[in-house]
Amino acid sequence: MKTKRTRLLRILDVLAMLLVIATFSPMVIPQNESGPYVLGIPYTMWMGFLVSVLFVVLAYLVSMVNKEDRHAD
Repeated sequence: MKTKRTRLLRILDVLAMLLVIATFSPMVIPQNESGPYVLGIPYTMWMGFLVSVLFVVLAYLVSMVNKEDRHAD
């Protein structure tokens, strides 16, 4: 069980690192562009929101993996 938990945590860590790298790539922050716009909001703002949501989901998954089976008495 411990090795499965460790493996899951490492996978989540790698996903978080890849997301950090993608956050500062031209995929999220295009150079010298203000468009395209989605519902009047710039693409960069939508992508920033999506990245934030993905970080929250990763944090939730890490908390679920680290949840202990013991309950406080």
